[in-house]
Amino acid sequence: MEMPMKWDDFHVIEDEVVVPERKNDRRCPKCNKPVTGRPNKIYCSSNCRKRENEFSRNSFCSVTKRRENTEFFYRAVRLSESYYTLPPAERLGFVKDLIDYARGSKDDAQIRDILSNYKLLHPNPREDFFLFYRGKPHHLTIAQIAARYCKRFWKANVREVVYGRAPEPPTGEVD
Repeated sequence: MEMPMKWDDFHVIEDEVVVPERKNDRRCPKCNKPVTGRPNKIYCSSNCRKRENEFSRNSFCSVTKRRENTEFFYRAVRLSESYYTLPPAERLGFVKDLIDYARGSKDDAQIRDILSNYKLLHPNPREDFFLFYRGKPHHLTIAQIAARYCKRFWKANVREVVYGRAPEPPTGEVD
């Protein structure tokens, strides 16, 4: 059964409610900045448009990057192996020498990158077991060892220490 409709039940919808202003809701898919200009413009700048269509260089897509990452993490594991094969009395000196080398070396920036790498500082024990010496999570990565050393002796973050942004620790020598 149909119900009778009254024209008084209908009301006029304002144009602003139906069509929201589109200036603020357009965002660049690359950098998420607001897009201004033509109504059909997609990217905020020509740089974002070009970068969006570039081939991403990661381990899944690039054989070269996969090899570089493999060598990088292999070197990190070899440094951990060097640390754990030393007698415990010599380990502290090894870490000190490694950090001094990372701070002073202009040719070997990879050591700084290894010691401050996020993946090596915060590995997942189940998924990233290959980053640990002998694949055992109870062994620390070389970045974790260096981070603990820097926190204890420098009272600073390992990244700040190896990139030379932290002040030298007190030596304890008396003049």
